[in-house]
Amino acid sequence: MQPHQQILTFVLTTKFGIMRFSLFLLLWCSLTVVSAANLPPGGLAAAEVSGVITDESGMPLIGATVLEEGTTNGTVTDLDGRFTINTTTEDPHLVVTYTGYQSQIIQVGTQTNFEIVMLEDSETLDEVVVVGYGIQKKRDVTASISSLNDEQIKKIATSSGVEAMQGQVSGVDIVSGGGRPGANPSIRIRGRRSLSASNDPLFVIDGIPQTSGTSAIADINPQDIESMEILKDAAGTAIYGSRGSNGVVIITTKRGSAGRTIVSYDGYYGGTSATNTVDMMNGEEFAAMKRESQRDGWNGAIPPDEEVFQDPTELESIAMGRSTDFQDLVLNDGWQMNHQLGVRGGTEATQFNISLGYFDEQGIISNMDFRRYTARVNLDQNIGSIFQAGISFTLSNSLQNYGSNATLGEALANNPLGVPYNEDGSVRFLPTNDGIRTNPLSELVENAYIDDRRVTRLFAPLYLKANLMPGLVFTTNFGPDIRYYRRGEFRGSLTNDNRGGPADAGVTNSQDFGYTWENILNYNRTLGESNDLGLTFLQSIQALRYEQNSVDVVNLPYEEQLFYNIGTAEVKGDLNSTLSEWQLASFMARATYSIQDKYLLQASLRADGSSRLAKGNQWNYFPGVSLGWRVGEEAFLDGAGWLNDLKLRVSYGEVGNTAVSPYSTQGALQRTVYAWDESPAFGFALRDIPNAELSWEVSKTLNAGIDFDILNGRVNGSFEVYRTNTEDILLARNLPPTSGYSNVLQNIGSTQTKGAEMVLGAGILRNPTGLSWDVDFNISGYRESITELALTDDEGNPIDDVGNGWFIGQPLNVFYDYNKIGIYQANEVELADSRENKVPGEIKLEDLDGDGVITPADRMILGSDVPDFFGGLTNRFEYRGVDFSFFLFFRQGQMISSNFHRGNNSLFARYNNLDVDYWTIDNPTNANPRPNENQESPRNGSTLSYFDGSFVKLRNVQLGYNLPDNVVSRIGLSRLRFYVSGQNLWFASDYDTYDPETQDIIPTTKIILGGLRATF
Repeated sequence: MQPHQQILTFVLTTKFGIMRFSLFLLLWCSLTVVSAANLPPGGLAAAEVSGVITDESGMPLIGATVLEEGTTNGTVTDLDGRFTINTTTEDPHLVVTYTGYQSQIIQVGTQTNFEIVMLEDSETLDEVVVVGYGIQKKRDVTASISSLNDEQIKKIATSSGVEAMQGQVSGVDIVSGGGRPGANPSIRIRGRRSLSASNDPLFVIDGIPQTSGTSAIADINPQDIESMEILKDAAGTAIYGSRGSNGVVIITTKRGSAGRTIVSYDGYYGGTSATNTVDMMNGEEFAAMKRESQRDGWNGAIPPDEEVFQDPTELESIAMGRSTDFQDLVLNDGWQMNHQLGVRGGTEATQFNISLGYFDEQGIISNMDFRRYTARVNLDQNIGSIFQAGISFTLSNSLQNYGSNATLGEALANNPLGVPYNEDGSVRFLPTNDGIRTNPLSELVENAYIDDRRVTRLFAPLYLKANLMPGLVFTTNFGPDIRYYRRGEFRGSLTNDNRGGPADAGVTNSQDFGYTWENILNYNRTLGESNDLGLTFLQSIQALRYEQNSVDVVNLPYEEQLFYNIGTAEVKGDLNSTLSEWQLASFMARATYSIQDKYLLQASLRADGSSRLAKGNQWNYFPGVSLGWRVGEEAFLDGAGWLNDLKLRVSYGEVGNTAVSPYSTQGALQRTVYAWDESPAFGFALRDIPNAELSWEVSKTLNAGIDFDILNGRVNGSFEVYRTNTEDILLARNLPPTSGYSNVLQNIGSTQTKGAEMVLGAGILRNPTGLSWDVDFNISGYRESITELALTDDEGNPIDDVGNGWFIGQPLNVFYDYNKIGIYQANEVELADSRENKVPGEIKLEDLDGDGVITPADRMILGSDVPDFFGGLTNRFEYRGVDFSFFLFFRQGQMISSNFHRGNNSLFARYNNLDVDYWTIDNPTNANPRPNENQESPRNGSTLSYFDGSFVKLRNVQLGYNLPDNVVSRIGLSRLRFYVSGQNLWFASDYDTYDPETQDIIPTTKIILGGLRATF
């Protein structure tokens, strides 16, 4: 690691380092703001006007903007709230603006000195966030909550709203789904907690908790989303009880409002291509490797080409100098487009928002694509003065042609001396005489390989609200959710799977029918003059029924029938069907109390009862409490005019994870074969032992944070630390053979996660000419550790589970292997033989225990996939309708175990290989072992697959122009915006293949697009 990297790692990964770094950034931004605030105005002076600008209490407002109306002549107030401006017009009017306050227009007349008092803007002060089963003023929030608005979401061109969060929300680590169209990203909020259950957060859409992880949002058009709130600490997520341990993402879709009807269109089209390609060997390099692989031993002679190359195609290619880049043949340019048409408006009685969406992406491999159609109707109806009813109706249909991983895998592994096409231009199924390596282009022939996945979803939450009395509101929500899934598979004879054998096909059908019914009572009242009380009570029932059936067939009479007439073929394997049902009953109470807008308290308790658990263990209780102190409202800070808000908060909560699958407590049977009168027969035998004591996994989190806002919002941010202990993790405990079972599932594991997060926003520049520059920065880091496992020593202390790769005190996923320290050289014949029974040219391992022999005891923890820190940096510039922004996403310090390198760096010389520096007697490198035709994979080849996965990505860059109002109004529009954008245009990393973020076989794509937004 370079010195500057060591310093940066220390600064960003230690508690005191983060504090110093935070203060440094805060000071830097503050000085920059102050200096920018004093930029001199332009223009010719006709009269000098001066004055002072204060709030209602007489405190000077620093950085208020004073602009001469109708000109670009302006200035800003100094540290005492004073300003001086030279007016240039005959009848000057001054426009005075300050964030959080109502703007004013002052007529100058003959007056030359003014005392201007600004009034607070109640709409800004009362900004609210969705907290689950209600809303709260943002300034009164005491839990850890982050928000994204629709403008931030729309910046990223993606099929999933989850990816829009990447790098923009502290503590939320999102990994892209890669280059396959329609692939879902993964999301982790403050790390992982469970070893055996899902670590996906709970998604709540329009008030209804979802049951299907990240796929729940895959059917939602990102452009229909108004806001996303991310609840990160247990005090915030405790109201969701047994489903809140991994965090909660609350999604609110756009609704109508009273006023004129607004018609809008938002669309873009762009071209995609691979962000990076892999440097594989060409024909000449492959031939050299194959010759080397057949050397007589590690230092003998190389046979002549007639003996090395037995395939005439290879010899012909060598003679002709012919080489085929199969990767280049398979990877093409793709495209992506999105169209959204919306109608929004209403009256005081009825408000509506209607939208139609169409998303289409053609992948960079021709048989991979994704299309989605969405229709949404959000309707709110006031019924008299007491009742309000509404619906959020969503219908979506998506089709994903998933494609085959073997297509690109074959392209990378294929012999570059092979020939891809026959003389007539048709695809040559075997590029060489090697029957193992098939032509990847054969799977791209129309209808040769199909993996067709269709999802139709109807999600239609309804609500009825009754205003029973001032401050008391009753709401009942009912959210039906119906999802149909159909997967059709077909693999023709000439595909990698069948290699000339009979075609096969399969069909899988599944359906989910779920519903949520919630009854909520909210009471809000002001006590005295400045104390606010809020009470929420909830009763909820959620249920899901899941059915699935599937069949696979072989020997189709006609390949043209694909998977549509499988009754004419032979059944391949078993017919399968599945039924799963569960219910969750809940009660919740929450209280919030604010004293003089300074001292804040929130407490909640939720009780969940699950049908997944056995009687006696079905119910559990999940408390949460948080405190806040708005220090900035205290009298002793009245003189700090630069301080707008300062809030300290601390919270504690307990939440659960429904890790127990339905029926797990009851045990299970499995079908088996036994002898009946010397003939085989089917019967059933015990498979899993019942355990009625199974219960919830429970996470307990302590969180402390500080929020600040200074210089009237020009600099704002937060810093927080947390620790989560998760107990009763489900693990399998081994049983003695005499029990008749191999293991039993029990609540016996525990983990700990702790970390820190920082968010910083700054208005670097607010120039009266219209130029502005804003910066948003966030950085997060966390540490995972396992504290208890199923295995114990003789004294009952937890010990490592090496077989599963779990180690006490280490992260949940570590890389446990030998450490490669080089390649055995020609002068190490005896050492290679005595230590590892190897010869020069093979991988040399570290003798960890120093006993002179490599044994399993020499394995070590090389690293983990947990980054030291990750985050994002956004810069936004605006000037007179033109805006430019760029967004950098970074992840630092995690290790990658690359299956890609394991499969493409075997140096076996039968398959193509990464173009690496390999050892020969004439090239004594320490990087890679010698080619060897007798080893399909080099011994200890896994040690070649570990890399530093750190990277920085230019995730998004956008240039846009909003036409002036007086121009768009002439053509009957209220807004018209043009923009061009690019995503994943650049990244920096030491990882030398497709993408260190995804490590997928399908390369991540970059896109350059043009878009249009119009409002009528």
